Amino acid sequence: MRRHAIALSALLFTSTAGAQVSGSAALLSDYRFRGVSLSDGQPAVQLSAAYDGNAGWYAGMLAASVRPDGRTRAQVLAYVGIARPLRDGLDWDAGVEYSTIAGDMAYRYGEFYVGLASDRSSLRLYYAHHYFGQRTPVLYAALDRTWPLTERLHLLAHLGLLRREGPIDYDSGRYRTDARLGLGLDWRGYELQLAWTIARGSQEPYPFDDSNDGRPARQAWVLSCSRSW
Repeated sequence: MRRHAIALSALLFTSTAGAQVSGSAALLSDYRFRGVSLSDGQPAVQLSAAYDGNAGWYAGMLAASVRPDGRTRAQVLAYVGIARPLRDGLDWDAGVEYSTIAGDMAYRYGEFYVGLASDRSSLRLYYAHHYFGQRTPVLYAALDRTWPLTERLHLLAHLGLLRREGPIDYDSGRYRTDARLGLGLDWRGYELQLAWTIARGSQEPYPFDDSNDGRPARQAWVLSCSRSW
């Protein structure tokens, strides 16, 4: 899998006719992934690159600072997929992702996804057989939507549902939900976002929690600033 990530990195900067390469950099007050803080409630940075090729093929990579064990590490997430029009204004896509955390390969996992997307909304279903390195198959459904309020201001919303397989302990469940509601502002080439995130249900699929006292923070305000090119 490491060779695949290296090959994908090279692909991102190889341009062909009709292809497009883009990137972004972001600073976040807290890196929340499906309702769970991967940065231990601390600020995080993210860098990403994306390649949109011919015939609907695309690929990309995200590098982010994370703190799964109280120490700052780098998460690298690479993906490749294909998107095609289903009908006017609606596309389908499918692909695969691979995530790893530098210095601790125990958290690595691969994930498959399929989805539908329009200009302002998307619905995706993900499947991971060893979620964050755990021997726990997981299904995750994500619904995202944006609404323009003014030329520069928009409302954004997210709703996610995670279902894990395998045995269930007495104090844990099979389902976990997360939601996010916020505002986004385009300002002088930057994207500013302020969002409220909340999560409910089992913490079991994640091999780490996001608080120092052993009780995961289930809700938080997240402020982010990003620049794309």
